[in-house]
Amino acid sequence: MPLTAASKAELRLCSRLRLSEEQAVALVSSMRAGTSARPAIVLSPLAPADYEPPFACADTSAWPWLPPRVYVPAEGERPTAHADYAAGLYYSLDLSSCWESAPLSVVPPPDSSLDLCAAPGGKSMLMAARYLPRQHAANEVNAQRRGILRQNMQLCGVPNVEVTGLRPDQWAAEGRSFDLLLADAPCSGQSLLCKGIRNPGCLGQQMVNGNAKRQKGILLAAVQCVNPGGYILYSTCTYDPDENEKVMAYILKRVPGWQAVEVPLLAVYRSALADFPCYRMLPHHGSGAGGFCCLLQKT
Repeated sequence: MPLTAASKAELRLCSRLRLSEEQAVALVSSMRAGTSARPAIVLSPLAPADYEPPFACADTSAWPWLPPRVYVPAEGERPTAHADYAAGLYYSLDLSSCWESAPLSVVPPPDSSLDLCAAPGGKSMLMAARYLPRQHAANEVNAQRRGILRQNMQLCGVPNVEVTGLRPDQWAAEGRSFDLLLADAPCSGQSLLCKGIRNPGCLGQQMVNGNAKRQKGILLAAVQCVNPGGYILYSTCTYDPDENEKVMAYILKRVPGWQAVEVPLLAVYRSALADFPCYRMLPHHGSGAGGFCCLLQKT
């Protein structure tokens, strides 16, 4: 599609991302087409070490950042249609969600961890594929979503997990601290458009600003819940810099004793919109609907 056919909101987003005309056309086309979703599966702790999925899988050499125990179904395969899925041997999610967990490749195995915004459970599953902490809290404040999270954790046999429903400020007040905190933050969800899911208002500045304010509040509480030397992995499924690079810059400026960590596996995705290491993927990269991630360490 020609860029002249893009809406003002689409053009504003492309401008904020500093995209070339070719990149802007690719992004807007992806949002209009809604066909960028690419399924992946992560094996659960119930799957034995020699387990093979019951369907054809793609060659994963194109995705060197893939976490362990993750497979990409071949085109046309439906991983959720198999009995092994219903038995909890694997969990299905978008390939870009796997990409967002790649910074865990530089995090030492934690003794304790907290998934602060955990439902429906994908990030906890990806973490469990790398290492199983002695203590893990999967947290979700929404009661209905917390029920889905608990069901998924039980179905997939994730051990040593406590499903909780505290707000971030309540976690800070609790005084508990962890070696690793996952913050897959609520966001405007602009990547949903690239999956063909309607999301009215997601490109509007009012929704973006509201989410950015909420994300900063979540992280200001989260930094109080991490042990010295510990990590926060921040991620979103949206594109706007106000919810991504600018939120990270705010925390690094506002809270002393934190640094952003380089992730060698994601070097080609390093954002040009920040002077510290953080990473963004767009749908035309061919690895799902896209997203953002940044790894922070408490020094």
